[in-house]
Amino acid sequence: MNKKANKQAIIDIVRMNLVWESEEATEMELHYYHITDALNRKWQTIGLNVSDAIQVFEHGNDDNWTRIIEPAPYNPNLSINELINMLNISPEATGIRNDMHIILNTVERRNEYVNRIVNVNRESRFLLLHQMKDEYLLHSQLTDDQFMQWYAVNPVEALSIYFLQPIDIITYWEWANANGAAEKAIQYKREEPLLPFIRAIERSEDEARGIISCF
Repeated sequence: MNKKANKQAIIDIVRMNLVWESEEATEMELHYYHITDALNRKWQTIGLNVSDAIQVFEHGNDDNWTRIIEPAPYNPNLSINELINMLNISPEATGIRNDMHIILNTVERRNEYVNRIVNVNRESRFLLLHQMKDEYLLHSQLTDDQFMQWYAVNPVEALSIYFLQPIDIITYWEWANANGAAEKAIQYKREEPLLPFIRAIERSEDEARGIISCF
């Protein structure tokens, strides 16, 4: 049973030169094929015919016969919904859709995602997204002033961007009821940049219980 490592739409496919030149033309000759994928990247692969080349492409990158030869051009208007459609993420996959909205929250980040992903499948989409999330939390965090200003206007949205995870009003009230505040979030993130928001709530609850037990 064939498992596709590269599950994405093909926009164009063109047969190129023979892989090995021969004096006698036969139907069983390998040709190079150039494929343009849904992310607007150009790949080179090989095959005996178009169908064969597509099957080889679907096996994924091998850095030799099947590889990206032209990256996607930078798209200054790339929206998150357009990216989701290009990656063929189903409407039922609400988890990764929500994560993408939060993590890839600028056009620069969306273009970076297109530039860094190679094979497109469920696992690779998820792994790269969360690798980039950790990198942003470690190296591209909101400044304290930005977070404080945003928190004063819309704490739910501010916390979502600060922790790079979807946070709803119910989760926010759990935080607020645990004596959560912007200053406390900043303190926690300084100590542990990759701290999930649920752990921040639990830590604040533990601290609140400690304060109560002193009286």
